[in-house]
Amino acid sequence: MDLSVEGKSERIPPGSHICQLYSKVTEIPGVTARLMRVGLSLSEKCMFAAAPAQVKELRDELTRLQVDVDELIAGGQLVLYEEREPFLASGKRFDPYFLLSSHQTFIAQALREGWQAVRISIDMTWLTREISTPEQILKYEAASDAVFTFQNAPIIALMHYDHSKLLPNLVVEMLKLHPIAVVGKYIKRNPYYLNSEQYMLKILRINRDKEKNN
Repeated sequence: MDLSVEGKSERIPPGSHICQLYSKVTEIPGVTARLMRVGLSLSEKCMFAAAPAQVKELRDELTRLQVDVDELIAGGQLVLYEEREPFLASGKRFDPYFLLSSHQTFIAQALREGWQAVRISIDMTWLTREISTPEQILKYEAASDAVFTFQNAPIIALMHYDHSKLLPNLVVEMLKLHPIAVVGKYIKRNPYYLNSEQYMLKILRINRDKEKNN
């Protein structure tokens, strides 16, 4: 199985966009390391972006899983980022479509290099802190679902959010956009998942009803 959390595993198909809601950042490396270990063994290029402490913890966890981190970095199969700038428009502004474009660029480059697919993992709370709105985050998640899931793109993306930093209604909306979610120590398929087309139609219907009532 591609992703295992506390003994429960799920098969993760290409194009999957997975959400992890964590209460402590220390929950990130364990889940990410297991996802990446599988990808690395399948000749997939992997990328992780987070604060330096979480990057170090991921390195330690991969090493514990008998993954030679330094060799994989030297060979270009594993890429680790400790700075936010490469994922921000002009190095300082969060733009959901710029981030999505960076994923597409990463996929194209990996395929040119001969890798079979890619796996990416980003601590979105770290990335978007103080520079994003809830609407921007939802736009990114909906667009990612539209671009990757619908097209069965050769990517598995695992995005992490500190649920204590999210408004309750944003948590609800985000979960609707993910067929698979990791919440605390549990991984589960979401019976309330709406694909991006269904989600956008729902938003349009709500806006239309609001206009009628005004």
